[in-house]
Amino acid sequence: MLDKSINGALLALRKQIIRGKQDGLEHVEALLTMRGVHMRAVLPAKRACAAGRGHSRAWILDALRDGPKRRRDIVRHVASQRDDIPHEIAYRRVDQCLWKMRKTGLVRREDGVWKLVP
Repeated sequence: MLDKSINGALLALRKQIIRGKQDGLEHVEALLTMRGVHMRAVLPAKRACAAGRGHSRAWILDALRDGPKRRRDIVRHVASQRDDIPHEIAYRRVDQCLWKMRKTGLVRREDGVWKLVP
């Protein structure tokens, strides 16, 4: 086994122990120290994504199928789909997604209203 692989496995184990508040941290850190591996600070785990890849886009398309809407109405629709998405995050997510969809030609904005491109 390569040293790089062993070091990576030990660092991953250290991270798992720290985040899971498990026993054995001193042993793993002793092994890393013996191998001369620099140990960075371990950050808290990232929050699970409230919506999977492509969900925001699908929700926006669903909202616009009824006809043109203002951004705040689209945000309201997206926020209603998932209770665990705060309004601020829904707003940011909708804004980013709308501009990406505009670049690809799926939607356009006219007079402050977003609509599907036929």
